[in-house]
Amino acid sequence: MTDGHDHESGIGEYLRLGLMGMVVVASLTGWWRPFMTRDWLAFTGTVIGGFPIYKEAWENLLKRRMTMELSMTIALLAALAIGQFFTAIVIAFFVLFAELLEGYTVGGGRRAIEKLVNALPRYVTVRQNGQESELKTEELSAGEVIVIRPGERIPVDGTVTKGGSYVDQSSITGESLPVEKTEHSRVFAGTINKNGVLEVSVERVGRDTTFGKIIQVVEQAEKSKAPVQRIADRLAAGLVYFALAAAILTFVVTRNLTATIAVIIVAGACGVAAGTPLAILASIGSAARRGIIVKGGLFLEKLADIDTIVLDKTGTLSMGVPEITGIRVVGAATENEVLQNAAIAEQHSEHPIGEAIIRKARAAKLSLREYADLRYIPGKGLTCLDRGSKIVVGTRAFLEENGIGLDTGEAGSFLNTTKPGETLVYVGRNATVLGALAIADQLRREAIEAVGQLKQQRYRIVLLSGDGCQAASAVGTRLGVHEAIGDLLPQQKLEEVRKLLKHGRNVAMVGDGVNDAPALAEATVGIAMGAGTDVALETADITLMTNDLTRLAEVFGIAKRCYRVIMFNFWGTIVVDSLGIALAFFGLLSPIIAALIHVGSELAFILNSARLFRPGILRFGLAPAGPALGRGSARRLPHPP
Repeated sequence: MTDGHDHESGIGEYLRLGLMGMVVVASLTGWWRPFMTRDWLAFTGTVIGGFPIYKEAWENLLKRRMTMELSMTIALLAALAIGQFFTAIVIAFFVLFAELLEGYTVGGGRRAIEKLVNALPRYVTVRQNGQESELKTEELSAGEVIVIRPGERIPVDGTVTKGGSYVDQSSITGESLPVEKTEHSRVFAGTINKNGVLEVSVERVGRDTTFGKIIQVVEQAEKSKAPVQRIADRLAAGLVYFALAAAILTFVVTRNLTATIAVIIVAGACGVAAGTPLAILASIGSAARRGIIVKGGLFLEKLADIDTIVLDKTGTLSMGVPEITGIRVVGAATENEVLQNAAIAEQHSEHPIGEAIIRKARAAKLSLREYADLRYIPGKGLTCLDRGSKIVVGTRAFLEENGIGLDTGEAGSFLNTTKPGETLVYVGRNATVLGALAIADQLRREAIEAVGQLKQQRYRIVLLSGDGCQAASAVGTRLGVHEAIGDLLPQQKLEEVRKLLKHGRNVAMVGDGVNDAPALAEATVGIAMGAGTDVALETADITLMTNDLTRLAEVFGIAKRCYRVIMFNFWGTIVVDSLGIALAFFGLLSPIIAALIHVGSELAFILNSARLFRPGILRFGLAPAGPALGRGSARRLPHPP
């Protein structure tokens, strides 16, 4: 079909097709023979019923575009000219039937997007001065408090100010299980409150919400054309030229006008022209349903060609949040004593390491007494007074500056027991060292599994980290990556990506969308682990709305499956058209059988692409998640000959 056709079907099209079907049946019975020498009903049905075909052919001819409608118009006029009225009405009926089914299939994807736009509640319950009232969602402003009852869809991005519940976030992150929300938790528009009542402070409304931005991205992706789609359009036009050339050759050689018409009809089938955008739309929708936002078919095509995946460590493979991995003690001190003294000094700290110490102390249910005379030295540590004793927490040099020696004895052995990636925070009281806390950024639980999945798909995996080379190497060994490089600043990560590109690699850069922005932009495809952040949505070509690394294998699988479908349609179209032309040339194919082959092959390729939709695939979490897509090697669609 032509790319200029909007594929939307109205009641008029259904009525026209129904009437043409009745004419076909009536003509087939031969009722007209006692009354007419020719089947003028079929003639009239072809002329009037086929008007959409003629109209589009004329419009495309004025634009100098060769389309299937043009070749079908030529075939229909030729059939009418030689008196094959029944053949003409059957051909017109089947062509319009194929267009109608194609319009319904493609329109279904667009209707799903429109359904998304209207999915948010139009009215919300607002609490003001202790009173509740109804208000239109678009009239909300930042700072207002709304009430979300069980089963209601959340209409805004905001923060929970009161209440607790579990929220289904699958429409944003693709997570299959509801997430617990308590006071100070972030909530997103488009998600569903499951069981409790929540009061939410409004932050963003409508198109400004994360949900709204996802819809905008998907809408833009649906409208944009990937290079492979433009190739499919050129193939469709090329096949029309080929059909006309084959028809002329057939007539010159055989002088058989019926065979010539059959050649035009059978060679006009080009399911790849409609199947390609359909496959891309379905794949983008399938990815979005899993919390993976692809900004266009261009990036799906690029993704299918990737051979090297570059992974940032902090915030991508790791949690980006320090955790205490061990407590070392000196002399008679206990682990709880070391932890409690450190927590007393750090209890009001906003430093990530201080927060890790407080989390550990609270988990151990240790009491934190009030301190006095707190002094913080950036980059070194802090001191405070507790019950008249001085607590010192910080680096080795900082403890030594405060009269606590660490050079000899058991304390000196701490430096020999650290693991790569660990940082030691020393703890002393008065002039005595109590021990040290080992702190490290923890790998995500699914990181090893995710890297394993990518290696199974035969990607080369490179780890880039700002940590020391030894720490990066240790993490790389644990994950099983092919190469790990440490001591890198953001600019140096960019240079590493450029080196890979210069060596002919197709690189996907996976980062957190903030400090990795230069490398994300430079890579063949930039993939941000965003957890729903604005920066991630705006920076990368593809955004994972959750930090679940296993989604990486899924998005690569989606891209590969999309292009396997397109490749099948591509070669299938060429094989069917070539075989049909050969049969028609030797008089083995009547125009009606050619029409059946034309419609059957087109529908087969369109439905092959439509398989990528599957039930609910464009509902973005409004239906249960389907199984992960299969794996396979990717190949670029070749240019048509």
